[in-house]
Amino acid sequence: MKKTDINQYVDQYTQSGNATGKAVGKAISRIVITIISLFFITLLIVGIFMVSFVMSLRDEKIDIDLHSLKLNYTSFIYVANEQGDQQEYKRLYGGESNRVWVDYQDIPQHMKNAMVAIEDKRFWEHGGVDWWRTIGAAGNLLSKGDSYGGSTITQQLIKNLTGENDVSITRKLKEIFRAENLEKNYSKEEILECYLNVVNFGSGCKGVQAAAHLYFGKDIKNCSLAECAAIAGITQNPYAYTPMIFPEKNKERQQTVLTAMYDQGKITEQEYNEAMTESENMQFVFADRQDANSNTSVHNWYIDTMIQDVVADLQSELGYGEKEAQDMIYYGGLKIYSAMDADTQNMAEQAVLNNRDIKSDSDMQCGVYMMQYDGRVLAIVGSRSEKQGNLWFNYATDALRSPGSSMKPLAAYAPAIDSGIISYSSLVQDQPIEGYFADGTAGPNNYDNRFRGTITVQNAIQQSYNPPAVRVFQQLGPKNVYNFLTKKLGFMNLVNGIDDSNLSVSIGGVHNGVTVKEMTAGYQIFGNGGQYNKPYTYYYVEDHNGNVILDNRNLISVQAVQSSTATVMQKLLTTVVTSGTGTSAAIPGWQIFGKTGTTDIDDNSYFVGGSPYAVMGVWTGYQNPSRLRNTNASKSVFRDIMAAYLNTKQLKQFEADSSVVSSLYCTSTGSLAGANCPSTATGWYAKNNMPSVCTLHQYYENFDNQQDTQESENNHSSQVSVEDESHNSQASADGDRNLSSVGQTE
Repeated sequence: MKKTDINQYVDQYTQSGNATGKAVGKAISRIVITIISLFFITLLIVGIFMVSFVMSLRDEKIDIDLHSLKLNYTSFIYVANEQGDQQEYKRLYGGESNRVWVDYQDIPQHMKNAMVAIEDKRFWEHGGVDWWRTIGAAGNLLSKGDSYGGSTITQQLIKNLTGENDVSITRKLKEIFRAENLEKNYSKEEILECYLNVVNFGSGCKGVQAAAHLYFGKDIKNCSLAECAAIAGITQNPYAYTPMIFPEKNKERQQTVLTAMYDQGKITEQEYNEAMTESENMQFVFADRQDANSNTSVHNWYIDTMIQDVVADLQSELGYGEKEAQDMIYYGGLKIYSAMDADTQNMAEQAVLNNRDIKSDSDMQCGVYMMQYDGRVLAIVGSRSEKQGNLWFNYATDALRSPGSSMKPLAAYAPAIDSGIISYSSLVQDQPIEGYFADGTAGPNNYDNRFRGTITVQNAIQQSYNPPAVRVFQQLGPKNVYNFLTKKLGFMNLVNGIDDSNLSVSIGGVHNGVTVKEMTAGYQIFGNGGQYNKPYTYYYVEDHNGNVILDNRNLISVQAVQSSTATVMQKLLTTVVTSGTGTSAAIPGWQIFGKTGTTDIDDNSYFVGGSPYAVMGVWTGYQNPSRLRNTNASKSVFRDIMAAYLNTKQLKQFEADSSVVSSLYCTSTGSLAGANCPSTATGWYAKNNMPSVCTLHQYYENFDNQQDTQESENNHSSQVSVEDESHNSQASADGDRNLSSVGQTE
């Protein structure tokens, strides 16, 4: 081949290769350009989103008025003495922790300078955010994986007021905008004043005044430079630097504060040296934080409940939010006139602590709620343990437990007597009910697994038999009972519908459980003519200007049942105490009514009852429900407290309704006793709900007499025919149960 031909071939190959390379290069370029374009588009979208998100936060602010936090009106609780005069009992101030507000001008300059020097040295220059510190904190985090505080005093104040402390970019951005907006609405002095009054200074202290009182036993205005530095140094870590636990750590920190103050020119060299010398020999006082007039003292169970009631009523009646209502208690200068009977409260607490049955079981818990028949709550005990803190869980007002058979008078017998379905001595069947349980089996059982057939209402209540109560409940109708309990008796924890419409409700099988408070308030109707009065723990509340803002002195009563029904039920429930399941609750010389209540596995034990002066409910059980080793404690606690209470009272009797009369009844038929009933007892009846007179035993007596006269067979047969017809007619009128009752008795 010629050289020229080879050159042509090479040129063609080279040209072809170059073309391919150019094509690949163009393709790669397009890919790179596409990737870069997508990256910048994505970056732009993300950027736009981020800018939009950040801009959406620019109006973030805290919904708290700093001026309202300055209120330092102490609230007072008053309790009546033995003469009935209201006397100061306790003072409430400073919120949930030990905090007492002190105005800006009463805070020493050393305290202000110490806080600014150690927490935010550019406080007076920035607009809420120190961007140099913020950028430095972010850089330190990225380079070293560690961070130092970049928050300003304004930002820290916001964190303290809102309680938001989660670690997230969103929270930090919100905090930044909130800080800038806060500084647009308040002066630096207002912000620093608020900060010094609300931040945590360890050992339960909120604010410099409370810290000065605790650590040095003086007002903050009287604290020295070194003492101010000791207080200021605590805020970075309130636990690690509290002098109550770590005095040496506090000394190191306070000297760091003094050094920062000197370096920043806030104190002279002489002041610095003197303060350092004092720091080396500092003496702390550690004043008693359980001052009787401080809200940090431990309230009794009653005062706890009363405070919660006032907070709830401020919300429901005056429209306050929960936080506002709580602030009113501790900052609003309220005067709360408590309904507590201080002597009875002390009696109740001591009775629970010293009760033999409770002391024998270290795990047993107890709840007690005691009130007068007009709704005034006399005493509350929320635990068997000695109270050592505030707002503890209260077994009398918070615990939802099954009331067992103590529910029977409320869910079955009282409304049934009120509607005329039954009377004191009506006959009821103590026999299992077909289909009672969900699997279709019959029930319920009695505590001894025996059944008595046809018995009287009085006997059923006295011995707490279960099937009779369920049968009465069936006649009333679940919906009617639910309405009665919730609309007439104030039950708040029942579940409407199928859960609390089942038959077991009549014997205490409620879905969520009920409180001792609800049960006690329900039982008041048996001692006060059938009236329901809402329980109240305070008479009235005044604001700091003396205006009455809450008032329980003229509450409207609800006529839950007729007065005659209340009298009949009180008589029935008295037999429980005199000769039934509640005999250990009896108090010699006094009329006492009541009803026991235990669950099928004995994990709850109730006794609810009353005297002519007061009504009380007692629950005993375990924190984690399990079978009780002693189910008698509820009755013995009731007896101990009520006996001590009645020991201070003059003897009196229950007032019976004038329309209720007593009469003998036949124990086998439930009818009013006839001339020859073999067994009778005294019953109590409303005049408009009297049973008929028993004639069955009279018939049999007449029949026997006719046999004795030896009259002719024809006359005798004719007489039998006539008497049988009369007998059957009466049986039909009284119900076929009468005949079965005679058969059962025989």
